[in-house]
Amino acid sequence: MARVSRKRGTEKAEGFKEAGIYHTGIYLRLSVEDNGKKDADSMENQKNLLMEYVSARPYLMLTDIYMDNGFTGTDFERPEFNRMLQDARDGRINCIVVKDLSRLGRNYVEAGDYIEKVFPFLGIRFIAVNDHYDSDSLTSGDELGASLKNVVNDVYAKDISRKVGTAMKQKRLRGEYIGNYAPYGYLKDPQDKNHLIIDQEIAPIVVEIFELRAKGDGINTIARILNERDIPSPGRLRYERGIITNNNKKGSGLLWSRHVLSDLLKNVVYIGNLAQGRSASCLYKGIPFHWTEESEWDLVENTHEAIISPELWKRVQEVTDRKSREAKESHGKYAGLPKRENPYGSLLRCADCGRVIKQVHAYNTSKRSGTSIYYNYKCPENIELGDTACPKKNIRAADLDEAVLATIRKQMEIFMDTQKILKELIAQEKETAKQEAPIARVKDIQKEIDRRKGLCTALYTDLKEGILTQDEYFYAKMRYQEEIDSLEKELQELKSIRGKASEAAQGEKKWEQLISKYYKAQTLNPAMMEAIVKEIKLYADNSISIEFRYMNEFEELLQECERIRREVA
Repeated sequence: MARVSRKRGTEKAEGFKEAGIYHTGIYLRLSVEDNGKKDADSMENQKNLLMEYVSARPYLMLTDIYMDNGFTGTDFERPEFNRMLQDARDGRINCIVVKDLSRLGRNYVEAGDYIEKVFPFLGIRFIAVNDHYDSDSLTSGDELGASLKNVVNDVYAKDISRKVGTAMKQKRLRGEYIGNYAPYGYLKDPQDKNHLIIDQEIAPIVVEIFELRAKGDGINTIARILNERDIPSPGRLRYERGIITNNNKKGSGLLWSRHVLSDLLKNVVYIGNLAQGRSASCLYKGIPFHWTEESEWDLVENTHEAIISPELWKRVQEVTDRKSREAKESHGKYAGLPKRENPYGSLLRCADCGRVIKQVHAYNTSKRSGTSIYYNYKCPENIELGDTACPKKNIRAADLDEAVLATIRKQMEIFMDTQKILKELIAQEKETAKQEAPIARVKDIQKEIDRRKGLCTALYTDLKEGILTQDEYFYAKMRYQEEIDSLEKELQELKSIRGKASEAAQGEKKWEQLISKYYKAQTLNPAMMEAIVKEIKLYADNSISIEFRYMNEFEELLQECERIRREVA
């Protein structure tokens, strides 16, 4: 399939070339290290240069602009580059223009593969303006020059990686803050971007978060409190202050979550220390991005003013340690209690946010009956982020099972009633005779069509031999053609009826199999749900809606009933 698709795209590209027009995409890229710099490689300057280049050449018709802002050139995992490549495969563009070869990429091997193999295979003309490279008018010297420049770009990237890595390491060890933006509750010092100062507007929120945790509140509880009070999360705050990153484009939709709060509550930045180097990568050593162990972090104390007192920090860490310990101790404590298999899997979803509804358990302990376990179904979005993120949903497993089982059984009963009606109708129209008659009629009609087509052919012979005049020939041919058209229409209708009857019969068989297997089921199981149900939605009032499988076949069964009912009426 992939080869067919590529060929189709190449054929489109060739069509553009024949017309003398190239449907052009211009590609811009700015690396993480260059992000925000107003130099020659800025997105604005790249765009202006390429727009001028394309507009000055009538044979280059601008189709789209692809911009990867903040993505390194050392690999090709870039969203806009991949979109451009897909457009090339689809034949939407057949020319790519970049500022220079380094904007395409700095990995010598992969950049060379795209220029020398992928683009030619897709029929793509590739132009690097400042490097005077145009694949449509290449000389051997141009090819050699491009290869050398790709090698230079690759070596340059690795050399920069080594130098930047060493410099950043020294900065971290000196206690200089090197993050792209300040942590929540802090600002970068206008006098020294590597020094943090307290954000007086946000710092009280940080203190409140720590105090809530010190009281013993759970992470999810704190998240709900913050979201319900519409207190901006770190990502939302950056967005509102104009700091746009690849991770905060949802803007006001970025809520407090368990992950964000957990990271905040264990970040030593709030007691005046810096722990940096928590993630690492090294291009020149071939080490990919990875999260580092805590022992590898660069920790420097007393680098800036603290927001949280040592006493409050200690209490919070004690609460976190205690809760973690209790969770570990309770794990397996109730292992002897009966477990419940979740029969719904990913079929049960929240009607509001669309997330898969989560099965949660709880324990009920009393002196008389001991400890028992029960299960509920809840929306994970509401559990994690509160009512502001998604309306609350909480239904006991037993109630949900009862409702789903009753609905499935009702659907099966509707089918059985319909099937009964269908059989009665079929009996009324004398099943065997009626089934054979359309088949015989189809054969008769086909014979009549063939005979009249033969007569049409004979007419021409009669015309040539002078048996028929030209007017008699055209009149007879017109009459035969009208009869052929009428017969073909009837034939098509009969075939359609037979086809629908066959489809209805197939749907009937599927439902019969499901009923014979599951109608008497007293409990739900995953196999049963997968066989019958396409999706279940849970609403805030704990009502449900179920979309069944094979509903098209069921509709065809109903239509077949209606058809026969009209015939026997």
